[in-house]
Amino acid sequence: QIKLINFINSLPFHLSMPKYYSHSKISAFEQCPLKFKYRYIDKIPPKKDIIETHLGRMVHSVLEWLYQEVQNNRIPTIDEVINQYTKKWIENYTEDIIIVKQNLTVEDYFSKGVEFILEYYSKYHPFDDNTIDVEKKIIISLDEKGEYIIRGYIDRLSHNKELDEYE
Repeated sequence: QIKLINFINSLPFHLSMPKYYSHSKISAFEQCPLKFKYRYIDKIPPKKDIIETHLGRMVHSVLEWLYQEVQNNRIPTIDEVINQYTKKWIENYTEDIIIVKQNLTVEDYFSKGVEFILEYYSKYHPFDDNTIDVEKKIIISLDEKGEYIIRGYIDRLSHNKELDEYE
């Protein structure tokens, strides 16, 4: 994080970043400072999506939807969850998504998502883990002055009553 802050501070004023950092920004910088510069300073978007990213996004969005339903005192059936996943997949899939592993097809990746969701659903149903919030935005100051801040999201925040801890 110190290397990232020093890198940003060394940039000309017109290229300086907002004082907010995130896990994805730090990871991009650790992988390659130039990748960080292209994505977060020059604002050059990645050229194309890859299928693994699409799969992860779709499963994540369906689990978020599931927990929102649970918070509204409604536990969707597994069929409803799979239907929601199918709907989101179809709405968001585009032909230009890259499949890196040539021995797998779009259908293979879609099926992997179904497997992930079935496994998750059967493991955690009836979802009585005291979920407090999903996609909870957090902001943490990295220094006493509040000059450097890390911002992120907690996918799911729950309260473990047995340990009286937040997870």
